[in-house]
Amino acid sequence: MDMDLSNAKTALDGTHIIDSCLIKSKQAMREYLKQVREAVAPEMAVCQRDIESQVHEWRAHNFFYKLHVFRSRTRDVDLELKQPWYRELFCRVVSFFYFWDSKD
Repeated sequence: MDMDLSNAKTALDGTHIIDSCLIKSKQAMREYLKQVREAVAPEMAVCQRDIESQVHEWRAHNFFYKLHVFRSRTRDVDLELKQPWYRELFCRVVSFFYFWDSKD
């Protein structure tokens, strides 16, 4: 799915992607993040953080959105630059279970 780059609000400490639940596959998430990286300054958080860790966090949000858990909060994703190790681990584990509609 092709998403408008204006849905990504970038900052030095994080990136907010509106309606991120509409992008479901890992590959589409990676491509979207790459497009955002190309459109912003290199010091922005989206450029400073590893793409795979951002994809894990995004997939964790999508997982909970699909389960109807905190839908108002999981429809969008906030990819923060600095995360505690336990949150990163949690997102990595939850991301593993998100396979609905993913065509990878």
